Amino acid sequence: IFFSFAAVTPSIQGPVSEGSHLLLICSLTHPQGHERFQWKHLDSAPTNSKLAVTTSRNLEGHRSQTDPTLEIPQVSQKDTGTWECSVYG
Repeated sequence: IFFSFAAVTPSIQGPVSEGSHLLLICSLTHPQGHERFQWKHLDSAPTNSKLAVTTSRNLEGHRSQTDPTLEIPQVSQKDTGTWECSVYG
């Protein structure tokens, strides 16, 4: 049995400027070829809460959520935060 681990790599190394074209690539150590990928934008909860709030933001204008590559044509303030790639199948 092979366990596959996912890693997200940005197309831009270092700080990303607003208005930049950014790709987030979700790659697997042992891809099988039939995986489905889901991208989520994680928003942090207020500091007085120990729980993180997960919101699956509308990815309108971005590529399909089932694609291993998430394209953000023009980075804006609303894209700030953590992006999570989940792999199914």
